[in-house]
Amino acid sequence: MFIKKEKITVDQAEIVEKTIKPIAEKFGQEVVDTVITSNSKGILVRVTVGSKKGPMVSDLAAIAKEFRKFCEASENGILPEDYQLEVSSPGIDRELKSFKDFYWNEGRLLKILLKGEDKNINVEGMLNKAFEDKIIILVDDEEKEIRTEDIIKAKIKIKF
Repeated sequence: MFIKKEKITVDQAEIVEKTIKPIAEKFGQEVVDTVITSNSKGILVRVTVGSKKGPMVSDLAAIAKEFRKFCEASENGILPEDYQLEVSSPGIDRELKSFKDFYWNEGRLLKILLKGEDKNINVEGMLNKAFEDKIIILVDDEEKEIRTEDIIKAKIKIKF
């Protein structure tokens, strides 16, 4: 969770996060990130959700609708009335960092930058399996095991 320009309190931000989590889970999604900022238009709440199957647009809309209902029904004024809410998926072009990022993308082609002894190494391959401490990718019909601690950067390679 990230709070910028504290016009919203840490307590309010924690309530937002605790509230949105079970709502997302109800629709088969997990909260990946919550960012709360303030700007000239008021408070902006950005929630990123994801899952192995990925969120459907209808899931994102339903999560936003339920969260709004909760905020409107809440008597303690969790957020000011003029807040803006954005619920989105992580996006296909973002870096994969956590176990869940890799797990959710099993079966996809990845472009990975690895730590090398003398220089960094680029590897492309199909992600077969993700574990907490390593991933297994298929490169030229051969399985390669890569420790996650050796990964500098990993992204989904989009085929055109």
